[in-house]
Amino acid sequence: MIKRTIAAAACGLLLLAGSRAHAVAEAGVPSLTIPPGARANGMGEAYVALSDDATAAWWNPGGPAFVGMRNLAFMHSQLVPDLASDVYYEFLGYTHEVSKVGTLALSFIYLTYGENVATDTQGIEQGKFTSWEGSINGSFAMPLGDNIGVGLSMKFIHVDYAPAQFTVERQEGAASSFAVDAGALWKFPSKRLNLGLAITNMGPDIAFIDREQADPLPITARLGAGWTAVADDVSNLLLAADIEQSLVWLVDGSTSTRRSEIWHGGVEYRYVNLLAGRFGWIYDQDGDFNAATYGLGFIYKDRLSLDYANVPQAETLDRVHRWSIYFKF
Repeated sequence: MIKRTIAAAACGLLLLAGSRAHAVAEAGVPSLTIPPGARANGMGEAYVALSDDATAAWWNPGGPAFVGMRNLAFMHSQLVPDLASDVYYEFLGYTHEVSKVGTLALSFIYLTYGENVATDTQGIEQGKFTSWEGSINGSFAMPLGDNIGVGLSMKFIHVDYAPAQFTVERQEGAASSFAVDAGALWKFPSKRLNLGLAITNMGPDIAFIDREQADPLPITARLGAGWTAVADDVSNLLLAADIEQSLVWLVDGSTSTRRSEIWHGGVEYRYVNLLAGRFGWIYDQDGDFNAATYGLGFIYKDRLSLDYANVPQAETLDRVHRWSIYFKF
């Protein structure tokens, strides 16, 4: 008897309603495209030239070279709260300086599509299962002199959409792959300016039941700048901008296309290093997406911070709340 699952529908939902609400999806493994850190999200995802906390390696593997102290970060976000309460994303990251030689960064990502129900062709329930995907990332960044940091990341990726008994082919709807990230961060202290460049998710396609229908990983290049416009005992004003370019080519017959670049801009104002307000903007021409982000941060003795961000999705879906907590020790 033919059985079907709603895992594919859940996957399509996440591609549409993910972090940047792209209406055009070109790659598999949506969890790799959801940016961690409520601070970065509140600033319009313009973070490749900042990358100064335990989420740094996700944005720019060269960023952890300047993090210094041990850092721990956690982020939680429900992705489609208006449609399903059990579809959510978790990020846990840690950085540790290794004897002034460099910095080791570790992170774990988990995305669950919630509980799915399998039915037969008559609509009779056959069982329930949970679809999910996740990745483990290890990075090492080192300084080249005082102003340049370079880094490399390796990640293992696993996706589990459906058990074998609930697929038409009676094969497990699961797959694994790996990827490499590389990045560099340049600091110009006299100008209070940072420049960042990163290429992420370089790896083989991920294949499920049909090996001929493998999905490419979301290989992406980011170039960005961050400038501290004001810095004194009372105020700190930071401006940032990124250009994001997908490196995935879509092949349709004899035609190959690639989606247009996505623009990110953000600003953060800190008052006596205690309170932070953030605003950002994301412009995605291909995704027909042009919307603002905003957020707040509460900092305690520069060792503990709680951050919140409100980010847009597709026009038909509610905005998403993202929460992060950071520790320095």
